Amino acid sequence: MNAWAVRRRAPRTSGRSRGLSLIEVLVAVLVLGLGLLGLAMLQATNLRLAQSSNQRTIATNLSSDLLDDIRSNRLLAAQYTGTYNASSVAANTSCAMLDTVTPAQRKTAFTCRLREALGETGVATVLVRNDKTVNITIRWGDAQRWDPTKPVTEFQMDSAL
Repeated sequence: MNAWAVRRRAPRTSGRSRGLSLIEVLVAVLVLGLGLLGLAMLQATNLRLAQSSNQRTIATNLSSDLLDDIRSNRLLAAQYTGTYNASSVAANTSCAMLDTVTPAQRKTAFTCRLREALGETGVATVLVRNDKTVNITIRWGDAQRWDPTKPVTEFQMDSAL
């Protein structure tokens, strides 16, 4: 008899181990679905935290820019004291005045940049003290966008002139 003509038989299996049952498949799909749902929630949280981190970086840069403006006008530094509200009329003006000189014009330009970067909820408070130290506090509604019961996000910078 030819070796190629010999039929090979499949090994015998017991009746219980022939394949997967419908219940096993459904459980596997359920486990896979829960895993994918967890990954989707992780991605959404990552996106929210990355955006919050970006806004904190923007607040830091805005504070540093304003501090540089105050340092460049040391003799008029006291005029920078006040509250800069991003929802004010000054914030709605053109932000093209970035190369201005007077403190009033720089305050208007800063308020406009604050509105563009952090939105209508942005508020900056500047205090120039007599001992030539400056406190800049920026508040905005970053956390409130996701949960209205949370307090506003705050960044504070203290520096000496």
